[in-house]
Amino acid sequence: MVKYISETLGYTIRGQGIVRTYSIDEIDRLVSQNGIVVDYDTILAAKSYFDKRAALLNDFVCYNLMDANTAREAFQNLYPLYQENCFQCKIPMNKQKGAMKQIAFFTAIINILAEDTIRRSSIYDGSLGFNDDPRGLVYVFDDEKHIIGASSRRFDGAFPNIINPRIVWEIKEYYYATTFGSRVADGVYETQLDGYEFRDVSYRSGKPITHVFFLDAYKTWWIDGKSYLCRIIDILNSGLVDEVIVGKEVFTRWPELLSSIIEE
Repeated sequence: MVKYISETLGYTIRGQGIVRTYSIDEIDRLVSQNGIVVDYDTILAAKSYFDKRAALLNDFVCYNLMDANTAREAFQNLYPLYQENCFQCKIPMNKQKGAMKQIAFFTAIINILAEDTIRRSSIYDGSLGFNDDPRGLVYVFDDEKHIIGASSRRFDGAFPNIINPRIVWEIKEYYYATTFGSRVADGVYETQLDGYEFRDVSYRSGKPITHVFFLDAYKTWWIDGKSYLCRIIDILNSGLVDEVIVGKEVFTRWPELLSSIIEE
C-alpha cells in the first residue's frame, strides 16, 4: 500500500523540494477511484507512516547529508587521529578520474571511526579488528563448521570478519555523480536482496547479522534522489536493513552502534 500510494501520488511536492505526505482524503479518494479495497484502519496507519517518513527525511536526513567539500573538511579534521596513532585501516580512493579522483572521504571516515572504536574497547589486541576491504562473500557457518549461508555480493566492511560476521556494512557515497543514474538506483535494490538473504540466514542459523547502510552526497540523494530516499526508509521499516546512517550522523551513531555490537 505504501509503495502504491507513493508511486501514484508522487514522492515530492513539485517546486518545493521536499518529500510529501498525504491526507486521509487523498488516500481514500485514490483507492476508491481505482476500486481498491482497503479498510479505514489501514488508511490511518498509512497516513501516520507517511507523516513520519516525510518528517524524518525533510527535517533530519536533508540536514545531515554532506557535499564533497564538507566531507573533505570532516575527513581532514579526523585525519590527525589516524596519523598520530598509526592507525592501520585503509584510506581508499574513489573510482573517479581526473580532478574528481579523490579520497573516498565518507568511507575513510567510517574506517577511522571503526578502528578508533575498536581501540577504545575491551577487545583491542593490537590488530585492526575488522575487515575494511572484504575481497570475498560473507559466509555463515554453524557450530559444526557446515556452511549454512552466503551472501550474493561483497560488502564494504565487516566486523570482525566476513566469516560469521556480527555486523556488515555497505557505503553509497556519490559526491561526484552528475545524475541519479541506474548504478545508484541498482544499489538500493541490491540492499533489499541482501536484506532478504540475511533474514533467511538468521532465521535458519539463529546467528543474526546486523546489516547497515551508509549513504551520503547531498546532490545525489536529496536534489536528484528523494524518491529513492523514501524507498530506503521503506526498506528500513520493512526490516530488510537494520540501520541507515546518513552523512554527518556517522560521527555520533556509528561509534555508538559498533560499540554496542562489540560489547555483546
